[in-house]
Amino acid sequence: MALLMLFGSFLILLLLSVPVAFALGISSILTLLVTKQMPLQMIAQGMFSTLDAYALLAVPLFIFAGLLMEYGGLSRRLINVAKSFVGHYTGGMAGVSVAACTFFAALSGSGPATVAAIGGIMIPAMIKEKYDTGYACGVVASAGTLGIIIPPSIPMVIYGVITNTSVGKLFMAGVIPGLILAVVLWGLSYLIAKKRKYVGLQGKASWAERWKYLNEAKLTLLMPVLVLGGIYGGIFTPTEAAAVAVVYSALLGIFVYKEINLSNFIEIFKKSTIIAGTILIIIATASTYARILVLEKVPITVANYLTGLTDEKWLILLMIVVFLLFVGMFMETLSAIILLAPILLPVVSHFGVDPIHFGIIMILASEIGFLTPPVGDNLNVASAISGLSFERVSIATLPFTLALVAMLLIVTYLPAISLYLPSFLK
Repeated sequence: MALLMLFGSFLILLLLSVPVAFALGISSILTLLVTKQMPLQMIAQGMFSTLDAYALLAVPLFIFAGLLMEYGGLSRRLINVAKSFVGHYTGGMAGVSVAACTFFAALSGSGPATVAAIGGIMIPAMIKEKYDTGYACGVVASAGTLGIIIPPSIPMVIYGVITNTSVGKLFMAGVIPGLILAVVLWGLSYLIAKKRKYVGLQGKASWAERWKYLNEAKLTLLMPVLVLGGIYGGIFTPTEAAAVAVVYSALLGIFVYKEINLSNFIEIFKKSTIIAGTILIIIATASTYARILVLEKVPITVANYLTGLTDEKWLILLMIVVFLLFVGMFMETLSAIILLAPILLPVVSHFGVDPIHFGIIMILASEIGFLTPPVGDNLNVASAISGLSFERVSIATLPFTLALVAMLLIVTYLPAISLYLPSFLK
């Protein structure tokens, strides 16, 4: 009865277009009113205790830092560097987009933020160079997914907090899969560009020009070195690294590049407050939902059911991957991680899957969720920038989505890809 009420009311609310955060909270309250498993005041106490986590401070701070970078001109400087190195290749503008998204991913920690920052410049530029609008959107939307696999990553912070897993090791685990995926996306965009006869930018940049752009962007490129180097060097925690990123971004945008003034600083603050507030509300309400699932022994039931179907590890992982891809079509990334990580981690742990490895699997599946309707956050951002319909952007992104699925399967069955670098950390 409790599960029927919990899942049924949640599904109905989603179909009524109620925001996920409120759907989670309302369905939890309705379930407790019917079952009386625990007093309602426990909801407020549980939400408070969930948000009262030091590591969660990294979420609003990384969001604030990402917006400071976007408004402070950091993305434009990264694009200039990328143009000088890869712009002359076939479909050079697409290669520039992938390279710039890779750089910006190491700064922002967010997929949609990466699409907004890089796509706002590169999508109109590609359209101006006579690239197909759908292709331009597909390249940037798919490359924007790198924002949550290349560290720092907001979903990794959430997964780490929910599962009590080292955020630093998760960051390290995302480096190799993220870089491989960047190469795969660039290669695919190159092949499509070659087939469509998209030429590169005229003239290969000289090393003098490259050094010029590197010099202009040197302080921007120093950001990931400072943030990640500080974490792995034991100088500060991931949460403190987020604060360092905010201060560094603000100093660059206000005093060095001088592109942030009082008016847009207020806008940055408002945007980051709204985004962070939305995420934290989702985390709070999802924690109550997850607590009811635990009371109803759903994780144990799911684990027993899957292990009862088969004792083949590869098949269990395949079923979980397919399930994550399906959920990613309908549920926002952070909500999916908060709800499903506590349920699925015990299942895969039973088969000897490392929590760090499973975290990367969930993050890669979440990336694909950015590109699959009906939610598709990156699709929405690219559609808004280009003016192309959501449906046409979705179709144009399909080849890149299939490449992401292939990468997800490779990482799932070759755990060394994600576990090699974390093995060097104590």
